[in-house]
Amino acid sequence: YLVVFGSLVAFTAYLYLLKNVRAALATSYAYVNPPVAVLLGALFLGEQVHPGDVVAMAVILSGVAMITLGKLRRRE
Repeated sequence: YLVVFGSLVAFTAYLYLLKNVRAALATSYAYVNPPVAVLLGALFLGEQVHPGDVVAMAVILSGVAMITLGKLRRRE
């Protein structure tokens, strides 16, 4: 269930981003997808989120933020 619908939603969002934002920003979406899937699983399916999951999500999101902000600063 989550694989089919998660993949469908993720791919649709990815295609939307490719059409509407820079490619570099759209590709960073691939790294954000796993934390979003964990949160959706917790919200809709009642899956438990463990402390290690939260740490991993923070690391992923921090990395994406650093890459995105670094690219924006280089442009200026």
